[in-house]
Amino acid sequence: MGGPGGLFAAGLLVLLLVAAIPYLVSLQRVMSAINSIRGHVDGILENGVILTGELDGVPELLEITDSVVKEVAVGATRYANAVDRVVRGG
Repeated sequence: MGGPGGLFAAGLLVLLLVAAIPYLVSLQRVMSAINSIRGHVDGILENGVILTGELDGVPELLEITDSVVKEVAVGATRYANAVDRVVRGG
């Protein structure tokens, strides 16, 4: 490598290698994070599918809950009316 052109090419090659090392390290870290996230996403998807199968009985349970809430509301209204009569003395 003689002359200014060869020296410039050698300097450019050294600069390229020095810049490539941090770039490759950063790229490796990013790819590692992406692979970790991909594993978590796969787990979420798998468990989400399992959970969806467990939700088949929810509409019936909600109907039961609604009827129980209505019954409790009727009983609470009766109780409140009775307490009101006792407090007012009537």
